[in-house]
Amino acid sequence: MAKHFLFSFCLLLFTTACLAHHSELDRFNKCQLDSINALEPDHRVESQAGLTETWNPNHPELQCAGVSLMRRTIDPNGLHLPSYSPSPQLIFIIQGKGVLGLAVPGCPETYEEPRSQSRQQQQQRDSHQKIRRFSKGDVIAIPPGIPYWTYNYGDEPLVAISLLDTSNTLNQLDSTPRVFYLGGNLLEAEFPETQEQHPQRHSSPIGRRGGQQQQEEESEEQNKGKSVLSGFSAEFLAHSLDTKEETAKKLQSPRDQRGQIVKVEKGLHIISSELQEEEQQEEEEEREQRHRKDSEREDEDEDEKEEQEQRQTKHSKKEEEDEDEPRSHESRKWKKHTEEKKRESHGRGGEKQEQEKKEEEEEEIQRQHSKGGKNGLEETICSSKIRENIARPSRADLYNPRVGRISTVNSLTLPILRKLRLSAEYVLLYRNGIYAPHWNNNANSLLYVIRGQGRVRIVNSQGNPVFDDKVRKGQLVVVPQNFVVAQQAGNEEGLEYVVFKTNDRAAVSHVKQVFRATPAEVLANAFGLRKSEVAQIKYNGNRGPLVQPQSQPQSL
Repeated sequence: MAKHFLFSFCLLLFTTACLAHHSELDRFNKCQLDSINALEPDHRVESQAGLTETWNPNHPELQCAGVSLMRRTIDPNGLHLPSYSPSPQLIFIIQGKGVLGLAVPGCPETYEEPRSQSRQQQQQRDSHQKIRRFSKGDVIAIPPGIPYWTYNYGDEPLVAISLLDTSNTLNQLDSTPRVFYLGGNLLEAEFPETQEQHPQRHSSPIGRRGGQQQQEEESEEQNKGKSVLSGFSAEFLAHSLDTKEETAKKLQSPRDQRGQIVKVEKGLHIISSELQEEEQQEEEEEREQRHRKDSEREDEDEDEKEEQEQRQTKHSKKEEEDEDEPRSHESRKWKKHTEEKKRESHGRGGEKQEQEKKEEEEEEIQRQHSKGGKNGLEETICSSKIRENIARPSRADLYNPRVGRISTVNSLTLPILRKLRLSAEYVLLYRNGIYAPHWNNNANSLLYVIRGQGRVRIVNSQGNPVFDDKVRKGQLVVVPQNFVVAQQAGNEEGLEYVVFKTNDRAAVSHVKQVFRATPAEVLANAFGLRKSEVAQIKYNGNRGPLVQPQSQPQSL
């Protein structure tokens, strides 16, 4: 018996190892790419207050990277309904501003309305978890299985590009992209290419009465929404949530034709300290502007009165007064100008400096936490920072005034990325600016063009260019791990793009940096170069990967 059990156990281990090895080989075989294409969205789903666009996850490039992508546009006052995914998500805000809320299990509702003297209002006092504000240039990390919603409170459409790391180890399902909605009626599948096909139920005829009952059940099934709550009966939901059955039916969103992004007619009223501070700042700016205009009117009235008095008063020393009067008028103008500058710098500049200082302090705290020092006060998932802006000029990690700038976010600057095993890079190249040849040591990367146009070349291990073409706004290019890539902005406009990477500590090697780190004798013998040529390769030009363009654009 023991021998039989041992044999079965060994056979099970061997079978599991073979399957795992076959799965790894199958995934690696998907990266045998002879050519790479610039991809644009393949499918679009329109909603009442926005648009969702997705890339077909069956593209060989996306299969190699093991990810899926979607681009979501939310109109002003648009609300993207609560949803979650088994795959970690990394979101980059291309345009606009808004607020985002997470429903993290086990975390308390720390935001609550103030108490009121009315008993009825006390019973209806709302409370919820922390609300986070975001704006253009922000990278937002969403853990798997955590429901989140998004609202656009700005005056322009909110545009965001989202990466779903479907091959991440945190995703215990297959690599099919899945989004689970808690509400709404999904009119169309966001990823129709991977939509699960459910076989229709067939039953033998059991009479007229049985046929009518079956038709009624099928009709009732079709009238339900397509959220996760639609799979339960209204009676069961009502009992589970301790509510009325009529209310439970509304939660299933029957016959709701608004889609997954709905319009909030009178705006969304939520508890948010950041939004309240922003409203107060706007009110203060309006008061300062009114005060500035009033003071300007008073100064103009005083000037007019003085001029009238001077015209009416005739003095024997009129010539001297005429000479002094312009100087006094200029001094008043200069004094008024100086006071306006002080008020403006104190009002707007002070607020801006204070905001930047606050963000820098938060970043410094995050860096200290990421160094591994533990003092018992480390952040929890409830209070963890999920947002980091990488588009601000002050945030640049590499900068050349004539070429552009590069900034990155990883688990060192945003610790939550350590759990998601993702990172991102923001690149802005000025006209003709060059990002010299480089490769990602330990990650696949996905380049999405935000603005402008340029040229990208990608070279594989055989030295063959698998991609050499122009890219423009809205296009996506996959760069597999260790494939060498170089970018150059166009002659008429710059090139702005974001790069998602499938490693929280993605490392980049630059060809110039490798040459500098290599002994001169090694380079001379490897490439058959003279010492003078080796010195030129190692020490001429810029030290960093941002290369200043020449007068004529160079081909990559």
